[in-house]
Amino acid sequence: MGETADNAVGSLAELLRYPDDLAKISAIKERLLRDKAAMDLQLKSGVQTQLDITTNGLKNVLDAKSLVGELSMELLNLNSLCAQAENMVPGFGQINRVSKVRRNFLAVEDVKRNLQELPAKLDEIEAMIDADGKDIFGPMTNFLRIHYELSRLRDFRDQAMFQAARSSKDATCTLQKYFTRLDNVIQEFDAIVFDIAQNLLEVLREGNSSLIVRWAKIIDTDERLDTKVKILNSASESHKELARHLSMNSQSMGMTRSLRNYDEKLTECIKLGARDVFQNCVSTFPDDPSTLLDNLYWVTRDILFAKTDLTKCVPASWKITNRFVAAYHQEMYVLFKNLVTRETEAGLLLKIVRWSQKYNDTLVNELKIPPEQLTPSLLDGQEEEILGDYMRLICRKIDEWMTNLQKTECNEFIERIQAPDVDPESKYGLANTPIVFQMLNQQINVGIDSDEIRVVSGVIHECKRQLLLRQQKWINVVRDEIQKSNASMDEVPGGLLEYCIAVANDQVRGADYTENIITRQVNVNVDVLVHSDDDRNVQSKMVQELEDAMDGFIATAKSCVLEMVGMVMFDLQPSFANLFKNSWYTPPVTTTAPDGTITSAPASVVVQEVVRTFEEYNSELTEHFNPDLFQIYIDDLLEATLVSYLSAISKNKGASLSPRSLDQIKSDVAIMYPFFTTFTDSEHVESQFSGIEAFMGLASGDKVGAVEGFRTLKENFPDAPLKFVEDILRAREDLDSKSVKEYMETVRRECAPLIMNPSSDRRTYMSRLYP
Repeated sequence: MGETADNAVGSLAELLRYPDDLAKISAIKERLLRDKAAMDLQLKSGVQTQLDITTNGLKNVLDAKSLVGELSMELLNLNSLCAQAENMVPGFGQINRVSKVRRNFLAVEDVKRNLQELPAKLDEIEAMIDADGKDIFGPMTNFLRIHYELSRLRDFRDQAMFQAARSSKDATCTLQKYFTRLDNVIQEFDAIVFDIAQNLLEVLREGNSSLIVRWAKIIDTDERLDTKVKILNSASESHKELARHLSMNSQSMGMTRSLRNYDEKLTECIKLGARDVFQNCVSTFPDDPSTLLDNLYWVTRDILFAKTDLTKCVPASWKITNRFVAAYHQEMYVLFKNLVTRETEAGLLLKIVRWSQKYNDTLVNELKIPPEQLTPSLLDGQEEEILGDYMRLICRKIDEWMTNLQKTECNEFIERIQAPDVDPESKYGLANTPIVFQMLNQQINVGIDSDEIRVVSGVIHECKRQLLLRQQKWINVVRDEIQKSNASMDEVPGGLLEYCIAVANDQVRGADYTENIITRQVNVNVDVLVHSDDDRNVQSKMVQELEDAMDGFIATAKSCVLEMVGMVMFDLQPSFANLFKNSWYTPPVTTTAPDGTITSAPASVVVQEVVRTFEEYNSELTEHFNPDLFQIYIDDLLEATLVSYLSAISKNKGASLSPRSLDQIKSDVAIMYPFFTTFTDSEHVESQFSGIEAFMGLASGDKVGAVEGFRTLKENFPDAPLKFVEDILRAREDLDSKSVKEYMETVRRECAPLIMNPSSDRRTYMSRLYP
């Protein structure tokens, strides 16, 4: 029970390996329920099948028992008839005794003659053995005759020893000594038989198929006789009366012949032969297991040779291929068990797993060997566990390297002792980013070397996880450092803007590097590992995970840009704090155009200071910032500027609007607008500045103008808050609180549809006026 619980916990841990897997609990539960239902159905079907087989077997056993009973009754009847026949013949007992004396006399004559001829026959057999030379790769023309003569002598010895068993001990010992030379010759012949059995494939490769056929004939003949002896002996044990009759006949095979057991010894010889071959191979490469694996190609070759050629020379009932498969597979199992140890390096483990898989595929799919014969599994079914351990080793290494690199990079960012790296295009960057992706590509290649797409998938998942952690770390570091700078600029190292640019630029580089992994690794190198729809799904998942990492890089870059914009706007807080207050208004400045036209407009000192600050930052950004990110920066800066400008009417204490405010706003716009159109599309800038245009309309119009102004504002900015209108009206010096209330009631009534159902759910900077 405890082991089952441990296995369940282990399986659950495997399913929930990463934190992201917690979001998949519902899907995992559904899959497990489907698997359980399928397994229950299979078990139910299997139980029913086994029940039918068992029922049929019991029926056959009962039928056989009935037949055996009937046969026993017939034998008893036959015995009874025999006894009755003896009583019917006068003097039968005396006749039987005289007959037995004669048989014994003839048997003694045969024993005497065979004992006298034994030395000469042994000389002849030894001469034939010497003539063949014991060379199992030679023709061995006397092989069958040797066996025939030896079998006759062995049968004679067995009969003599059977008879001597009822004689004195001295007589038995004398006979044993007399047959000592025969036993030695038998051992010599058996050694040849077993030597052939241990080298069957080599003998056959030498083209000596004739010897294999004769050898098989010898084994098969003796095995048939052994089977007959076993049956007779079994019958004599079951029927004592039959045994009594058999004992009366000394020529009865079941009572005298000793078992040769060549079949059992054949299996053992095949095992010994396989062991010798494997030991020779291992001894050739004692300290180089990788090369050893490369030189095990002969294993499947031998099994194929046994199946295609050896089976033609031996009886089909031997199932010789199965014996070779069992012997070779057992040796393979021992070999792999010795190779897989705690000290085995990861690369060799993967090679072992691949060899094991190829071995199984070849035997099952090409040689058509039933899978149930390949037991136990070469790696005890631990292939997935080994691959999992290898994948976790890769992931652990990635985690260690990424953690150390990130720590180093963050310290460099925080201390800012040296300036960031500069690429050939004068763009700032971080020195370790190429190293990070070089390392990730190396580990992905190591995963690909496993030839297991799920290992690669696990490595890709870890790469994604590490990249997302790295992105989040940079978001936090950039935010924290900017906050420290805003809190006390004198206490932090310089170069913060440069390092923020470098981090943002590196996110774009990271996205490009990640896309390269998709293009070169997943879509090309991993594609060769795709062999099924499931594999294709795994590959698609890898692409999706890397695309998620790419999205993370872009999001991180945008976050850095926003933080940089926030840093700029923090520097300008004192300037924006003067908007719509007395300090904001400046005396008009008169200018004369080339055509002689004289104009007068406020100087807009506050906004000029704002734009000068923008230009100071841009002097650094335009040269060292990624062009695409710089464009995003300008767009974000534009929105942040408009938010700060428009929200000042409600934030700045003492802010008010008078007729001269419109001229001051126009002067401010005349300074800000050209700055932004220098770096981005003028139509986009104009659409964004339409918010200020609506602001000016609300700052000076009557009720109808207020309604039209808000309606126009909502059409361009669906998320514009109604409170913005109210703050503008409250700031107007020409309206008292009662008038403001009337204006607002009119706006709410006339624009109710727009307020309740905006024309779009598009978010604009207007939603940030009141955070």
